[in-house]
Amino acid sequence: MTVRDSGSAPTRSTPDVVAEKLRDEILDGTIAPGERINVRKLGARLEFSHIPIREALRVLEAEGLVDTRPNVGAVAARVSLSELEEVYDLRRMIEPTVAQRAVARMSKSEIDGARAALRHLEELEATTDGINDAVITAHRDFHWTLLAPGASTVIERTIRGLWRTTERYVRLTQGAALPLADAQHREMVELCEVGDGRRLAELLAEHLHLTENAVKILYQQEATS
Repeated sequence: MTVRDSGSAPTRSTPDVVAEKLRDEILDGTIAPGERINVRKLGARLEFSHIPIREALRVLEAEGLVDTRPNVGAVAARVSLSELEEVYDLRRMIEPTVAQRAVARMSKSEIDGARAALRHLEELEATTDGINDAVITAHRDFHWTLLAPGASTVIERTIRGLWRTTERYVRLTQGAALPLADAQHREMVELCEVGDGRRLAELLAEHLHLTENAVKILYQQEATS
């Protein structure tokens, strides 16, 4: 079964639509970490049968956002400081290497695209109090402009999966944009312009350390409040 937009061709399958809705609710904390996901109640709320909901839950379980427990059923995956550290550690193994390779392949139009993406991100940050969906999406889009020329389909799938996990912590902690991170973003684009992939890799690793530490501080504050 597919879901159609009014007057348009078929778009996404019903399980995809349900998965997107549940993913958003888990990422933004509407469904709290460890909370049971009742298929019957969810079906009544979303007005879908249990079949696409169960298919969607399997997708989210593969993404690490849902756990299935004996005698309990599906629950939103819990969060932990150790998971946060492990995911950022893996990101630092992958993203700087991909970014360095991307610089060697980057066209002028792709560099212009990175600068435009950064400009959009900074405009949103200037007019937004804290972090919201639009800022998170813009931040993700900017970083992808730095990586895309050096990535394959498998690399993209892996990186985006890691981003989903770290973005969950950012949303749950209501993290705020950091002035130093903004300065690093601008330097990243400049390094692409001059073709310095080695320095971009170093800077991106530093950037990920900075972001991880900021989110960890907020996470620990939330856990003790």
